[in-house]
Amino acid sequence: MIKFRVLVLLYVLSLCTACSQPSTIDHRAAIDAQMQANAHKHGIPGQAVLVLHNNDILYRSALGTTALSDGVPVTPKTVFPVYSITKLFTITLAMQLQQEGKVDFSAPASRYIDNLPLSWRSIRIEQFLNHASGIPEYFDSNDFSRPFPASLDAVFATLDKVSLVFAPGERTSYTNTNNLVIAAVLEAITDTPYRELLRQRIIEPLNLHDTWLNLADVPETRLVKSYRAAASQIQPDLAISWPDYSIAHGGAYMTLDDLGTFMSAIAHGRVVSQAELLRLWQPYKLASGATGFFANGWDYGEWGRWHEVGHDGGTKVRVRILFDDNLDDHYIVVYLTNGNKDGVWSHTLVRSVQSIIVPN
Repeated sequence: MIKFRVLVLLYVLSLCTACSQPSTIDHRAAIDAQMQANAHKHGIPGQAVLVLHNNDILYRSALGTTALSDGVPVTPKTVFPVYSITKLFTITLAMQLQQEGKVDFSAPASRYIDNLPLSWRSIRIEQFLNHASGIPEYFDSNDFSRPFPASLDAVFATLDKVSLVFAPGERTSYTNTNNLVIAAVLEAITDTPYRELLRQRIIEPLNLHDTWLNLADVPETRLVKSYRAAASQIQPDLAISWPDYSIAHGGAYMTLDDLGTFMSAIAHGRVVSQAELLRLWQPYKLASGATGFFANGWDYGEWGRWHEVGHDGGTKVRVRILFDDNLDDHYIVVYLTNGNKDGVWSHTLVRSVQSIIVPN
């Protein structure tokens, strides 16, 4: 009887040990099915997804076509416009210079540039980064036929007589103009044009060979055609002739792998130290004491025990870094699409994959 009880105890202990081991389940089939479901439900022509856990690739695949009528199959080497994810380049450059002691986020941007509108002169860099500045948008998002200001100086001159939307620090209001200010600060500090600064500090050091800052340079055969939702139908995207300086907030083109490389380099502290990232990835406190939606330019959220930082390109693309108390254990999710028919937000797409593969 004693021998039998010992055997039972050993068996129970072995079950407990097995339960405590990390899961070795292959999630590929489940994510494949989820991508198929997303494509069917939301009318997504083409999509590509990458999930990383620390140094491991947990999932990397693509589905669909680059265009509705004359497209080719999407692969991880297909090039997508990444829209406002481009802002992460500007934000990361600012974080680098802050870590090097060349810029102070708590200082007004007017310390570094002298042509800002008068009402902006006391607005702190951290308020521009966190979209809590109160400055207006520099273009009319309801009428893209109107010409853009010819230069960044012209942007500031045009907005000089326009009132602030709210007092700085009062609330969060996302505008692309904020990133133009940050780019102007970067150029002033380094005496280097923004595109060259990005090439020197991020694109070349990380070997981002499949990243372009000009549409004309992208290999046409590898580029998706982009679509938007309109009246529950999918239509070609608007053709907008963005000005050159808009690269501070949008306009980069990347592959799934290059975007994954960039995000992984960030999470591993190869661009900005992990200690500095953890210090900066704290949600911004508004004047009321409430928290904003950003953490020094990165959108911020929480999901179970995980902190989430990243950015989106509206309804089409999104990146996420999920981490616990530190970055030693982290997940990265990259979800790229070329549009949809129902306007589904990219947050929904990322969460559909994240829920399958990231333990909560």
